[in-house]
Amino acid sequence: MSDSTQLADQFLLQSSLKADTSNHVSRGKSVATVDDGQSGSYSSGIVSFDCAAALNGSQGYASLKDAYITLPFVVSMKNTAATALEAGAAPTRYALGLKCNVATVVDEVKVYLNGKSIITPSEYKQFWSNIRAMAELTTAEVEKHGSDMLLYPDDWESIKHSASATVAGDGYSNNSLAGNSSLVLSSGEPVRSNTGFLRRVLNNPPEVAGAANSYGWPSLNTSTSQAIAQMRGTGAFKKGSTLTQGSTLGEWFYMLKIRLVDLHPIFSEIDLVANPQLKLELKVQTGYCDLTLTPSATPTSRTMRLDSTTLVAGSICPVMIAGSHGAAADAMNSVIGDAEKSDKLRVAWGPIHNSITTIATSGNYFPFTQARLNLPFYDIANPTALVSKPMKTIKYLDCYSQMVEDAAGIGLITNNKTFSIQVASSHKNVKYVAVIPFANTKSGNYASATVPQFASPFDSAPWTCQPGSSIRDFQVQVGNKNVFQDVHSYDWMTFMDEFSKIGAVNGDLSREISNGLIGFDKWQTAQRILVADCSRISDPNVPQSIKVSGTNVATQGTNFLVLVVYERSLELDRITGEIYRAD
Repeated sequence: MSDSTQLADQFLLQSSLKADTSNHVSRGKSVATVDDGQSGSYSSGIVSFDCAAALNGSQGYASLKDAYITLPFVVSMKNTAATALEAGAAPTRYALGLKCNVATVVDEVKVYLNGKSIITPSEYKQFWSNIRAMAELTTAEVEKHGSDMLLYPDDWESIKHSASATVAGDGYSNNSLAGNSSLVLSSGEPVRSNTGFLRRVLNNPPEVAGAANSYGWPSLNTSTSQAIAQMRGTGAFKKGSTLTQGSTLGEWFYMLKIRLVDLHPIFSEIDLVANPQLKLELKVQTGYCDLTLTPSATPTSRTMRLDSTTLVAGSICPVMIAGSHGAAADAMNSVIGDAEKSDKLRVAWGPIHNSITTIATSGNYFPFTQARLNLPFYDIANPTALVSKPMKTIKYLDCYSQMVEDAAGIGLITNNKTFSIQVASSHKNVKYVAVIPFANTKSGNYASATVPQFASPFDSAPWTCQPGSSIRDFQVQVGNKNVFQDVHSYDWMTFMDEFSKIGAVNGDLSREISNGLIGFDKWQTAQRILVADCSRISDPNVPQSIKVSGTNVATQGTNFLVLVVYERSLELDRITGEIYRAD
């Protein structure tokens, strides 16, 4: 046992004996901005940056490690009913919010260095960003960067389900902003608020040019609040002024900040490079969903249901619509209203604009109407070490993704369903395999829709997955070797031996220093991501096949997203920005 006494004495002595050093490392720092190359065309959701063309011959060393993208993102709500919302009202800024983790807004990333593609794009690959955040980040990071990263994790206790329209919508819902604190109920579960969603909604941009000052503060007078928000780049919420058929009920203008390191770990390794020959292409979530509202004179009977989700670009609905629980003052309750007839709403989203809001309108609230890459440059005082050894070998993780539908049952099921998934692509140097379960929604999940969980505006997926997922006999085979000596059947086996150790400081063995955002309670209820560490048996030189197997013992079918995380390498000339070898 190590001695735990006199630690303060030891620290003070070492501190007093330590020699002071000069920190004159850099003579200056500048931040270059690269405008996207779309020239106002964002209907396909594509945003691209070409640093080789824009920054050729730049002075200093660029750091992709602390580079970030500013992305204007617009969410709009429209009345699509045949008549006006006569008995309802325009939404407040709390009526909806973005889902957890700002990286969810980006569906696909393509990265080119010196004209060479260095990561392999694939659909659903960005779901890996959530796993990295869950496993690697700390609660201190949430407190510091939760606002700009939209990283306020969703709760599991607030997840509900209904196959018919309810005050929270249909299907799985996790959108309650206010709940019943009582745990003494005659039947069923209490309505608990989703504190993560609540914090993200409170973080929505301020209302501008409304009936009152922004936040009610005299410093943000209603007559100038829109101009102030535009000059500061804070984003804004504009409440609709009419409820007529076809009118825009509300517009949320988000100025998102997305760090490159949160999109892919390759950027953590490219810390200082002169003449960065980087080309970056993002596919940003773009689309809309249509809802049916059922007004009622009784506030607790005002319901919503999802009719459809149309994904123009991407695979996720990045928006969550707040529930209408409780009193008429709740976020969506006043919008639904009390008339005894059905109403229709459309909620649309996209970069710079969407199918409801034009770029011309966005320009009244954003300081600029394009995405920008912000790239810091450092003027190193003595770059001799870099110049003398310009070549850097970079090892980084990449990910292959494969969605497998109907693998373990369709809709509601009554019998156990075994599955065996052969991953379509072979890889060498596999580090780990992650299997994310999502509900099979082809029947018994929604009132009428059949979209995936993560395409629902009521569900917190993809940050959460299938609530109550129950996979036994879990096994992963790499080549002809099994990862586990015995199949994993119990919750604690996969969490304690695998999930809690991925990305953890000292493999989760240092109790005084801990990271990760998912505890055992969250993991076993709503984030039961199955992980297998394959690094001990994977061949670093020979591509190997991968097979995933198990048994679904839950009473709902499951779709699986299989993520294969493997190591790659490249050689980068830090002076010229050229790539000499990339596997």
